[in-house]
Amino acid sequence: MRIKVVFLALCLVFLSGTAKADARRVQIVREAAEQGDSAAMNKLGVFYEIGASVEQNDAEAVRWFRQAADLGHGEAMYNLGEMYEAGRGVPKDLKEAMALYKKSCEHDCKCGCRRYKELMDEELKRCD
Repeated sequence: MRIKVVFLALCLVFLSGTAKADARRVQIVREAAEQGDSAAMNKLGVFYEIGASVEQNDAEAVRWFRQAADLGHGEAMYNLGEMYEAGRGVPKDLKEAMALYKKSCEHDCKCGCRRYKELMDEELKRCD
């Protein structure tokens, strides 16, 4: 996920000709998010998470990820899980992160499946 975020940030930097273009991009995504588009909600969450074309704000990222996740967006569930795992914008909660990763996996998010498996393997090793 971090590689994807860095890639997205670099793309936004290189593709954004001006501050006006950045503001317009955010406005378009925000309008779609406010109209209930879960993919736009997730994208807006990523913008806030990394501070792309908006001021970085973990709480705002969590808010948008949660809205998208509540609509069944698997990648948003994964992103929200990362926020819980790291304690960014929410209290650190590994149990909640694992539940979100599992749910994201059930919604066909490969990153969620991988992270859920990694955490389960770590949990099993602790029990040995």
